[in-house]
Amino acid sequence: MTMLTGVKRAFRSLKARAWERAGRIPHAYGYNAARWFAIERGIKSGDAPYGRDDGGFDERVVEYPWMFHRMATFNLPGARVLDAGSVLNHERILEWWRAARYPAVSIVTLASEGRANVSNAVRYEFADLRRLPYRDEWFSVVVCLSTIEHVGLDTTVYGTPSEASSDPGAEALGALAELRRVTARGGTLLLSVPFGARSNRGWLRIFDEQDLARLLAAPGWTGARVRFFRAMRDGWRECSADEARTAGYNEAAPSAQAGSQTAPAWVAAAEAVALVEMSRE
Repeated sequence: MTMLTGVKRAFRSLKARAWERAGRIPHAYGYNAARWFAIERGIKSGDAPYGRDDGGFDERVVEYPWMFHRMATFNLPGARVLDAGSVLNHERILEWWRAARYPAVSIVTLASEGRANVSNAVRYEFADLRRLPYRDEWFSVVVCLSTIEHVGLDTTVYGTPSEASSDPGAEALGALAELRRVTARGGTLLLSVPFGARSNRGWLRIFDEQDLARLLAAPGWTGARVRFFRAMRDGWRECSADEARTAGYNEAAPSAQAGSQTAPAWVAAAEAVALVEMSRE
């Protein structure tokens, strides 16, 4: 660690502590610094209860550690990984990915996000998940965290405006079919979606049990394993689908509009999340 890196980390630590002392209010000053420390702890802690002491943070404190820990199982010689949705496109995440000695990754996202970490181990393409620029059965593992819920909806916020579909569920299945096409036989899909009371916010959907069942029944996938986590005031807790079915979603200000806050005040985004692991037949 360089002196400059150490100084930056110390400053972020001060901001994180300020956020905690102020009451752990989602998106308040210091939130982002505290959130990244929480994600780092989760990734490095081993297979611990994801997000257990992370009250006030969004679902990434659950999704990232789960994904990293499951990847350890699939880190085999010659493995190829696709990040469908660009959840890995953060300097810290890629640093931890390299430290874990995970395989080279191809990142595909709808449009440029204004940042990239191109290297021999990280490649980028811009494409719709329903029309991927890859050959059949190319990837050993596909990661698709908090992305499927946007397919078929207005993507203006992601830099490419599009008209919302009258059946975004069907569009999501189209994306899943395309992910199947590029996944090798016996390969793995790691996927997550916000879960709870069904809601279409125009730019994302919250999946209920029926929506999730439709996704899990997609042709060509097998052995689905689903875990549910719900945000509590003091942290995230693993629960059943029934215990998460009433969960809401809070959109962050200033983009939040009337009716967009349907979860308790300590919830930063999704109140519950479904983590899905499936194999390609």
